[in-house]
Amino acid sequence: MWGLRYRFGTLQQSLFAYYSAVFIIFSLIVAGLLYAFLASDIRNRSEEQQRQLGVSIVGNLDQEVVKMNNFSMNIVYSNLVKEHFSHYLAPAEGNEQALSNDPTLYKDTTTLIDVILAIISSSNTAKQANIYDVNGKMLGAGAFNGQRSVNLKERPWYQETWERSGWRVIRLLEGGALPMPTGEGKSDQPYISLTRVYKDGNYVSQGVVEILQSATDLFQHLNELQASNEDLRIYVMDERNTLLYPLTSAKSGSRMDHSEVMDVIVHRAFPSETMQEVTDPLMKSKQMMTYMTSQETGWTVVVMQSKQSLFANLNRLALMFIGATLATLMLILILSYLISKRVTLPLHRLQRIIQKTGENDLVTNPDSGQLLFKLEHPGSIREMDELNDTFIRLNQQLVQSFQDRLAMKSQETEARLLALQSQMNPHFLYNNITNISIMAEEGMNEQIVAFCANIASMLRYISTPGKNGVPLSQELDYCERYLECMKIRFEDDLHYEFHIPEEMKYIQVPMLMVQPLLENAMKYGLGDTPPWKLNITGELDAVQQTWQIHVEDNGPGMEPEALAKIMHYIEQSQEWERMPDLEINGMGLKNIWVRLKLWYGTAAHMQITNKPSGGVQITIGGSIRKEHD
Repeated sequence: MWGLRYRFGTLQQSLFAYYSAVFIIFSLIVAGLLYAFLASDIRNRSEEQQRQLGVSIVGNLDQEVVKMNNFSMNIVYSNLVKEHFSHYLAPAEGNEQALSNDPTLYKDTTTLIDVILAIISSSNTAKQANIYDVNGKMLGAGAFNGQRSVNLKERPWYQETWERSGWRVIRLLEGGALPMPTGEGKSDQPYISLTRVYKDGNYVSQGVVEILQSATDLFQHLNELQASNEDLRIYVMDERNTLLYPLTSAKSGSRMDHSEVMDVIVHRAFPSETMQEVTDPLMKSKQMMTYMTSQETGWTVVVMQSKQSLFANLNRLALMFIGATLATLMLILILSYLISKRVTLPLHRLQRIIQKTGENDLVTNPDSGQLLFKLEHPGSIREMDELNDTFIRLNQQLVQSFQDRLAMKSQETEARLLALQSQMNPHFLYNNITNISIMAEEGMNEQIVAFCANIASMLRYISTPGKNGVPLSQELDYCERYLECMKIRFEDDLHYEFHIPEEMKYIQVPMLMVQPLLENAMKYGLGDTPPWKLNITGELDAVQQTWQIHVEDNGPGMEPEALAKIMHYIEQSQEWERMPDLEINGMGLKNIWVRLKLWYGTAAHMQITNKPSGGVQITIGGSIRKEHD
């Protein structure tokens, strides 16, 4: 598991990832808790809103039913009704009287009808009030005013009304179930019927009082609610689970269209006045349903609203939270990037300074070196300030250490140059004393005098300290004196020429750099038959700022093995500070190469070739300004 852990490429990436993860997790937790709280609050508010709507509907229906009930009670306890029942509504069967035949009956009946109509018109409590005796004789007031005989047992409420013995019974009556001509307007208009048994003072059942109210008027408030909210659906059932509302509509044509909804409502398995999610069988959509039962009527009011409509605020809140969360995440990423960059910026600056710091920067004077390593704006973090201060102190020590090491290296180089030059001096004396000895044996006295004069001048030259080099003109003058000595000895057998540009004569070169080449040519290039020729030429490259000197002879050339050996030595001696093991005999070319490397470094150049026409060409060179001052 640990092996699979991701490794970040930089500290900034690591800090950015960690900061982002911490802030994002914290933000998501806060946003989740806040959303859960607000969503729960909105859901509770929606549930309470739906419950209050149901309570309001129940209260409205109870109020309408109470008015009908009070109306029926007023009729039951009315002395006029009692008297009418006693005298006219319950005579012996087969002795019915007509209003037109009995003026007293007509007057009492008219008076009773007027009283009932006055109550109806004053409060709009009902559309019709009917009084039945046990034989089915009916007195009606309202839409129908008058008397008629009906088959009481055929009435839908008859059996239940007599069983309740004085308690009210509420029924929904279709228009066709009403006793004609009681029906007003459309014959299929539904009515809500409230009936109760009328008893006399001895609690003997005398008949039935029926109050009829138009179902449309009774449920008018519900129609208005649904008209104002298309997503709202209301159902009302009585205690027998008979659907009272919605009424027959032009869209459905029959209340049978709601049978599936009724199954969902009837088989409710959750407590009343609590909102639950159900699937509407008709619309096949998610609905939120709350039901409650009236203590007054026993009716159950069911309120159903579309989940999407009811929780529209919750959906808007969810979208708002998603947008706010995305914006917060983007802000977190930006802040994490800025914070991580602010923390790592001083480190990046130090890194860039270190990467740009080279040997040439350390070679500068201490003041400029310290300014180079100074971090101008390390940041406001204390650890970064301390790291910057530590880095400055470390680089000050590094500059000082490098300066000390460079001084020691310079002293070491000067010591090596002096050591090589001191090796050259006895080498020169050894060769020239040998030449004087040979000339003395041959009796060349005048030549020996001139020879000694040149040697004296040459000794003064090589005895002068030359650690800082000499102008090329002095080195060439020394070479001419040496060749004059050789001319004294060999006379016309030796010919030499100098072709050095005038502008080259001011270049600083190491002392005794060209003369050993001439001496080497005299030693190894005079094996063939004279005359012997030496050509010394110079080249100056102003563009590359380099110089070269070529020394050519017409001798037999170098043996291939010796040439390969010296060139291999030159290729292997690239470490300029390495001091080679040199000997006096045969050390000239190696000595010159080592001194060139110590003097010019990588700009040093030495090439030895055998010419096709015979003889050897040795080329040495370096930069006009030597590499190590």
